[in-house]
Amino acid sequence: MLAVRVLMVPNDVLMFRESKPFTAGEAHLARSIFPLPQAIAGALRSAILIKSNFSDDTCEFVGVIKKNGKIAEVKDPNFEIIGYFPFKEEELFSTPLDMAKAKGIEGYFFVRPLKLWNGGYIFRGKHIHFKSVKGFLSYSELLKYLKGELGDDELEDIVKSNAEVYCKESRIGIKLSDTKVTEEGFLYKAEFLRFRENVKLSVWLGKGCDKVREFLDGDLIRLGGEGRFARIKFENVNLLKDLEESWDKIREMINDSGRLKVYVATPTLINVNNAYSWDIGNTLKKKLNMEIKNIYPLIDKPIPFSGWDYAKNRPKPTRYAVPASSVYFIEFKGEIELDKPYIKLGEITKLGYGLCFLGVWG
Repeated sequence: MLAVRVLMVPNDVLMFRESKPFTAGEAHLARSIFPLPQAIAGALRSAILIKSNFSDDTCEFVGVIKKNGKIAEVKDPNFEIIGYFPFKEEELFSTPLDMAKAKGIEGYFFVRPLKLWNGGYIFRGKHIHFKSVKGFLSYSELLKYLKGELGDDELEDIVKSNAEVYCKESRIGIKLSDTKVTEEGFLYKAEFLRFRENVKLSVWLGKGCDKVREFLDGDLIRLGGEGRFARIKFENVNLLKDLEESWDKIREMINDSGRLKVYVATPTLINVNNAYSWDIGNTLKKKLNMEIKNIYPLIDKPIPFSGWDYAKNRPKPTRYAVPASSVYFIEFKGEIELDKPYIKLGEITKLGYGLCFLGVWG
């Protein structure tokens, strides 16, 4: 059971820079994206280390291994991030990709996989040519989606656009020398995220949440780049209460039909034979102990991400994650016996990657 919601309230704009290299004067635009899980985990880790003055016990807690006073290794922390989402009165989730719209068709509609005579498949709904709806669903509406209770006629009224949650602001800067003098030819533009009024970030903490709270409740922490800050507040709530109460019925409907939808709630990192892939088949089979007959992925462009290896003092290799909002339609044999309404798939799940919900494929 999840124990703690951590609300991060930005003081101003935030920057979470995309993985492409940026040098002022060469690539003159520094773009900001919605934060990836390691940005949230890194903010918590750094704040805890600073608050504790890098004590040995705290370094071990956040997963930093020191030798001779230097960072020798960074591993998983002893706390777990279940997931993270925009928050306005309740969590907001990326709109599932099977919610679509089409030119000449009024309103939004669901798409489903349709098998073809040659063994292939296509997705179609009210029209074979469609575009997935981009935006957010509230937690209560996502619950109805997972239970298979949303109809086409409801969709347009419940989807919040990205612009209702955050906007992007551009600001001009110029590189300064060590003596704080501007350098000719190094003008650049930086793109920031500004969350709309009363929109915060909600981080769901599992294991180790009490110790994180001891360090940080009510504190300001650095969040993202460019020295931006957010205040954090801890709340004791059962974050999955409504879904837990519905899970037995959802699981029964899934098992009766022999098929389900897997909704990807946070970016998911699937490693198949040392290559990063969209294919969750083997991972899901091991997680749920079932035989998968067919899998129909409806996924967006993979998210590239890297980072800095503090132990080796060099950039990390680029990896590719399945983005949040992706949906997998699964046909299976056997029964799902999972006793909780979510699973974590893939790599570095303790940092917030790989949160997936199981739902009814209507």
